[in-house]
Amino acid sequence: MKRPLRSLFWRVQITVWVVFGIGNFLVQVLRPEIQHLVLILNFVAVTLGGFLFTSLYRSYLKKHQFTFTLSVRSFLLRLTVSSLLLAICWTILNGLIYLPFAEKLHVRPVVFIMNIIPLLIIVLVWNLTYLLYQLFTQYHVTEIEKLQLQVEVQKAQMGNLKAQINPHFIFNALNNIRAMILEDHQQARHMVTKFSEILRYALQHSDEMETTVAEELNMLKQYLQLVKIQYEERLSFRINAAPELLSQKIPPMILQLLVENAVKHGIALKPEGGEIVITIEDHPTSFLLSVRNTGTLSNNNTLEDSLGVGLRNINERLELIYGNQAVLTMTETGTDVLVAITIEK
Repeated sequence: MKRPLRSLFWRVQITVWVVFGIGNFLVQVLRPEIQHLVLILNFVAVTLGGFLFTSLYRSYLKKHQFTFTLSVRSFLLRLTVSSLLLAICWTILNGLIYLPFAEKLHVRPVVFIMNIIPLLIIVLVWNLTYLLYQLFTQYHVTEIEKLQLQVEVQKAQMGNLKAQINPHFIFNALNNIRAMILEDHQQARHMVTKFSEILRYALQHSDEMETTVAEELNMLKQYLQLVKIQYEERLSFRINAAPELLSQKIPPMILQLLVENAVKHGIALKPEGGEIVITIEDHPTSFLLSVRNTGTLSNNNTLEDSLGVGLRNINERLELIYGNQAVLTMTETGTDVLVAITIEK
């Protein structure tokens, strides 16, 4: 990355000063009183001096690793002083270029002294342009580094959250399979098959921030069929999702966590069981994921302390991915508990 930038600088540097020298030459060539030798010497002095001293100034800044941590007053003072020194050096170089022809051209020193002001303006413009470009570049690089750091932090946080999810799910599934082995070996084999498919899905999406609704629902059906083997007629479920919503992106395993909480804190606590309804809806300003299950909330039941790590985990993941544009809510409606995730568009 650095070599192309260096190459670009030198191409621009050479082009600017050659064009500036040619422009100065064309302006002066219109004045008939100016000798041809003076025109040539002026072209050399302007082109060589501008290129040489601005390049040296750039090298000085790079060597001393100039940063924009100065106050505005200090910055302007240093810019003016450095530009004045460069203009004086440029004036001296012009005198040295003219020195061999001083007698022939009748050059007076006062002419060079008077040129300090226009040269100072030229150097000021170049220095200010260069420094502003460096300021923009530093800001751009800093912003990229900040974004990269934020992404790395989010990946680390997401990894920690997923590390909480997978053991939690695996522990519950293995417990259910162990209990089923004692009751029905054939059903236990089906449970192991479903469990392996779910585990493969979790591993395949372990590094992804989002997956499609279609993939998530396919995995969710496997999970519900696995749970239904254990609960049999005590559990029924429905999934309501329009076909056009299947390509929508959502965080992986998020619906599975909602359903797992619905089973654990709703269906499992009722001898007669109940129903779980998964709904995915698209509204004009938001996207809605909801899980409704048979059950009730106790008086002290809250999102954090009653439903455990699952919903806390979901809350943190939503915040990492969507910021304040996603909200998780839990309400009791009659004989049902509704947990909903609203994602703003």
